Amino acid sequence: MKIAVCQYNPVIGDLIGNAGKIITGYKRAVKEGIDLVVFPELFLCGYPPLDLVEKKEFRDAVRLNAEEIAAITGNTGLIFGTITEDYQDKIGTGVYNSAALCYNGKIQFIQSKTLIPNYDVFDEVRYFESAKDVFVHEFRGERLGISICEDIWNDADYWKHRRYTVDPVQKLVDGKATILINISASPYAYGKRKQRYNMLSVLTKTDKLPLIYACCVGAQTELIFDGGSLCLNSSGKLDLMGKTFEEDYFIYDTHKEYPEIENVEASFEEEVLSAMILGVKDYANKTNFKKALVGLSGGIDSALVTYVAVKALGNENVHVVLMPSKYSSEGSVIDSLNLISNLGISSGNISIQPVVDVALGMLKDSFNGKNEDITEENIQSRIRGLYLMALSNKMGYLLCTTGNKSEIATGYATLYGDMCGALAVIGDIYKTQVYLIANYINKKNEIIPNEIIEKAPSAELRPNQTDQDSLPPYDLLDRILKMYLEEQRECDEISNIIGNRDVVKKVLRLVDLNEFKRKQAAPVLRVSTKAFGYGRRFPIVQGWRK
Repeated sequence: MKIAVCQYNPVIGDLIGNAGKIITGYKRAVKEGIDLVVFPELFLCGYPPLDLVEKKEFRDAVRLNAEEIAAITGNTGLIFGTITEDYQDKIGTGVYNSAALCYNGKIQFIQSKTLIPNYDVFDEVRYFESAKDVFVHEFRGERLGISICEDIWNDADYWKHRRYTVDPVQKLVDGKATILINISASPYAYGKRKQRYNMLSVLTKTDKLPLIYACCVGAQTELIFDGGSLCLNSSGKLDLMGKTFEEDYFIYDTHKEYPEIENVEASFEEEVLSAMILGVKDYANKTNFKKALVGLSGGIDSALVTYVAVKALGNENVHVVLMPSKYSSEGSVIDSLNLISNLGISSGNISIQPVVDVALGMLKDSFNGKNEDITEENIQSRIRGLYLMALSNKMGYLLCTTGNKSEIATGYATLYGDMCGALAVIGDIYKTQVYLIANYINKKNEIIPNEIIEKAPSAELRPNQTDQDSLPPYDLLDRILKMYLEEQRECDEISNIIGNRDVVKKVLRLVDLNEFKRKQAAPVLRVSTKAFGYGRRFPIVQGWRK
């Protein structure tokens, strides 16, 4: 069977645009004599549609668009992800995350998702019911075993611990399926594509069936979908793989021999950089921003965010603004100007010092002679935020925040200051990883000035300030944060590994105390298994650790 995999990029809620992509891909495949065309999970409405699913008008529109798509089909089959509804079901939502198989002018078969995830960034139990049963469908001499995303993540031969008692794919195998097809919208995290491949290789080798794993691509606010659709043969070997971080259309012939593909994932630096570029590009395109704005400080974080914005939108569409104070070093200004020159971007320079002086003068009596502390530092950052938001409003710029994961975790990023903006580009990248990616960018040519990479990081909000005045060294800090945030380890276990309980307690307390900031932060582009955002939900007011 010749199968066209349409690894395309939908827009959530854009039913007409998404339907147009389905029809275009289908017509192309028909011209090329393809037997079956496959689109990813919930492609018609975009994934995740969230509370749009609760709107009856939206569900009805999805149904009508699905029927209109089916009406244009002929002998060539078409599978796409959509929402379906059981109007007779009086218990539960009666709404399903489904795969529709269309041919000869109508929807001929529907297989709904069995395993409904309810962890990390997934909240599908809120909207969808589990499939009542699993069936195979005969089409063009094959028995199609169709499943949806999570359905395939429960293989007993791969997982030592499984989330579910039911294995819908095994039911398809028991039903004598001859080809397995899984339509997916699996959010990106570094290492996940390799995990997908390893899991699917075991499954196909064990069940001795070919598998088409059609993945979504594109970014939907903070969630990034990396593409990399996989086609494996009945021996568990990878025959074809879609492009990563971009749309793709390719044909898989289940009877053809292919050279085996063994490497499915690039380096951390290359992968994550590509993910962030796609995240910025799609956020801007899907929200109709043409240009991006970054507050450029002369530090490595704002330099990396600026580079990502340039790669996503083009240097003609990125504007940066320098906002020096009396504490800004001459080197930081020079380093910023060198980066501007290297990237060929436009820039402005607006001193914050006059406004800082006026603000402090007006607050002097209210402060009642109290000594200077972090308050005065935050005023500087918040005036920069004022400037940036003003430029964003006036010029229509997409303002990108520059806080990294280490800063956001510990509260080192200033609320209503450098946290101002629409998108946290590097908010899921630890400070040590920022350096890794910056050095990767400079591998062939010095784009980010070496002076920015080599100097001690500083907020430059008081004389001779460095980050390590108030934070542990970043290599130590990031080890602690990774164990706490991503591995769910607690104080005793981390302290036994690190060997310094006082430092661990301090870091964990900083993370807990600053939960209120993160609730007000810009969406964070997700590139790890546990990013800040709705995939990590902790109470602001709590007494677990005091």
